[in-house]
Amino acid sequence: MKYSIGIVTYIKRYEKYFQPLIRQIKHFRPNIEIIVCVNGEYRSSFDNTYRSNVLRFMSNYENIFPTCYPNFRSLSKLWNTILINSSNNRVLLLNDDVGINTHIFFDGLEKIISNENQRSFKINGSWSHAFLTREEVSSVGWFDERYLGVGEEDGDFEWRWGKKFGSNFQSVYVPGVHNYVEQNDCLEDIKKVNNKYSKFNHEFAFSEKYQESDSGEEYGIMGKKFVCKSETPPLHLAEEFYWKNRHKL
Repeated sequence: MKYSIGIVTYIKRYEKYFQPLIRQIKHFRPNIEIIVCVNGEYRSSFDNTYRSNVLRFMSNYENIFPTCYPNFRSLSKLWNTILINSSNNRVLLLNDDVGINTHIFFDGLEKIISNENQRSFKINGSWSHAFLTREEVSSVGWFDERYLGVGEEDGDFEWRWGKKFGSNFQSVYVPGVHNYVEQNDCLEDIKKVNNKYSKFNHEFAFSEKYQESDSGEEYGIMGKKFVCKSETPPLHLAEEFYWKNRHKL
């Protein structure tokens, strides 16, 4: 039952959320692989004190593999990076502003995924915690990296999932995890909608990529019938070749 954990984080959540989350995970699953994407700031240089601190902190634990980004990159980009860098086909994506303070969460999750045929799913109705099978993500199409900020990438993926499989993306209840729902202050100096998500992503989704239409299809959290005007470009095409052929090296 091998799987990895993937976390995207940034400077303003380091002490309040990221450190406690890593400690909690490693308390309950000390040997599990964690892939971390440390995002940069928009219009600001990467804080070198933070870089030193976060890398030093992670070095205290085994099997944590960080990547630092000098510039701000999109959530889609970082989620794809986590999936690509994982040693395992199955990955638990966690926001950095969640808390796991009981073994019940991991016990419950692992009971669910002990079924090797269990498909990808979000947890408790939220993309703050989602369990993804990399090969399924590749078959649907990777997270669309044209969403340059944060927001809409999850609804876009759910719509494309529904389009491919003919069913809504599943949500599974797993107790023992708390989502603090912190504001996206990683979007400082970035235009926002609803005070939380990137305006660019919202406008790209509903002005360029999708059009509401009675003849369209309704899947997932987008909540209305849409037709896709701009197909997701093919991304990371060599990855599937790598999975199939790496044993030949």
